Amino acid sequence: MKIEQNRIVYEIEGQKIGEIEFKELDNNTVDIYHTYVDPEYQGKKIASQLAEELFKKLKNENKKAMISCSYVAHWIEKHPEYNDQCL
Repeated sequence: MKIEQNRIVYEIEGQKIGEIEFKELDNNTVDIYHTYVDPEYQGKKIASQLAEELFKKLKNENKKAMISCSYVAHWIEKHPEYNDQCL
């Protein structure tokens, strides 16, 4: 995975397979607004790995997340260990 300024990209052999995007709302808060995985790779838990990587990053940076992405909203229900990072 490659962490960029406002997204995390999942790559296989240099090809972008998926990404999760977020934007800074202020110094302590981000809005997670988009998750995408190439249809050929869906069902392989790539989106889940992207979400988990982002929440680990946010925890390390002591930031909270507002969730606008429907996938992440559904994902967080299955991963209550990250609820304390959500607004």
